[in-house]
Amino acid sequence: MITERDLIGCRCFTIENGDLSLTVSEYGATAMSLTRDGTELLLGFDSIRGYEKSESFIGGIVGRWANRIGGAAFELDGKRFELCANEGANCLHGGDSGKGWNKRLWSGKADGDVSVCFTLNSPDGDNGFPGALTACVEYTLMPDRVRIDFSGVSDADTYFCPTSHIYFSLGEKNILGAEMQINATGHLEVDSGLIPTGRILPMEGDFDFSSPRQIARDYDDCFVLDGAHACTVRTSDITLKVFTDYPALQFYTGTYLDGGYAPNAGFAVEPEFFPDTPNRPEFPNALLRAGEKFTKYLEFVFE
Repeated sequence: MITERDLIGCRCFTIENGDLSLTVSEYGATAMSLTRDGTELLLGFDSIRGYEKSESFIGGIVGRWANRIGGAAFELDGKRFELCANEGANCLHGGDSGKGWNKRLWSGKADGDVSVCFTLNSPDGDNGFPGALTACVEYTLMPDRVRIDFSGVSDADTYFCPTSHIYFSLGEKNILGAEMQINATGHLEVDSGLIPTGRILPMEGDFDFSSPRQIARDYDDCFVLDGAHACTVRTSDITLKVFTDYPALQFYTGTYLDGGYAPNAGFAVEPEFFPDTPNRPEFPNALLRAGEKFTKYLEFVFE
């Protein structure tokens, strides 16, 4: 069942299915709330104003490129494209946070009884990216999971990597101490600006999540996935499993959360291509050719 309500300047949709209830907004195609048996599982705000003020991408869809592009530039088809540098010299989550996809008004509509689809038209040159691109994000709520499907078509060759920036609390006040397992073959070595060096390091030491271990410190790191089952997170009451067809997963423990949230109040697990892929031809290909359709998915499954 889907119900709609108006907020200032946009609409929100609440989907209910079994024990789960999901509220999503046209502002940023944002997941504002997800409850299970009445327990809130996400970080979020009661009003759009909270999302307008926050710089932590809480709950929103980020694009055109999730994570970082070094030097805020890349070359494509012999042409150099200068992007918006919004994290030092680098481009983070598509550029200027005041003009990022999580700050824009998407067009939303219900699709049946358990899905809501959001559409955004991104013009050629949007924060420096080439091609006029139409992006769609569909949330589907099943009795035990949230599925997010991403699609897009551009009229010119471009790089495209949208993802969800949901922060999970899983009903806890602090996620340090939760148990994490990541199904990966390694993690990316990065420089001081969190830009990959090109080396893939083994799952060793603090990065060895090949078997369940407690989250004992801060992370903002990218893991090279080994199959569709990306990771499993367990708290005392809830198990979250993440599935995706993206090749990598950024794991961020909310070190610099704002909006009244303390550090580590929630964590983000962001399926994506490798950071800085447009400048790294050895990384998995993320080029979207003109007229081709982009499709990726992620699922958050609760037990």
